[in-house]
Amino acid sequence: MTSNTSPIVIEGHAIVSADGMIASADGSMPQALRNDADWRIFQAALDRATLVVLGRLGHLRHPNPGRRRLVFTRGVEGLQPDASDPLATYCNPGNAAPSVLFDQLGISGGLIAVTGGTGVFDYFLPHYDRFALAEVHEFTLLGGTPCFAGGHPRTMLAASGLRPTGFEMIDEGVSLTQWQRER
Repeated sequence: MTSNTSPIVIEGHAIVSADGMIASADGSMPQALRNDADWRIFQAALDRATLVVLGRLGHLRHPNPGRRRLVFTRGVEGLQPDASDPLATYCNPGNAAPSVLFDQLGISGGLIAVTGGTGVFDYFLPHYDRFALAEVHEFTLLGGTPCFAGGHPRTMLAASGLRPTGFEMIDEGVSLTQWQRER
């Protein structure tokens, strides 16, 4: 876990289809978007995180009581502890800035790993310092759940001021592009 004496760094993580989808229309992740190389990189990033931010569906489908989590949902007002997981807090951010939420959680530094869904990715779009975007190039998911509501992740990240700083093929047909905000 990252020390809270460092500055806050907000880093997004997504694996998407060629058309920018993170899941099927029902929110499930198709087998074609599951990749062992990406999973290892993703889990290592979460291991370094002070806080993981995700949506309610992801929290319910992938319980992870070993990591501190902020779970976005419209089902609460403000912040509310998850009665079944002492490391998880439900949150309806409304118009609050991420810094306000982090202050309320007592987080003054470290890596904040944002793992989706669409609403969570959109909320942090103006605030990402970095974004790790894995793409499965030969798979499209028509009618799926988009990473960002406004368009393909590459387009949205570039429009928000992030630039690709690294590219590698992590598996056959799967690339990982590191994006970073220009300061």
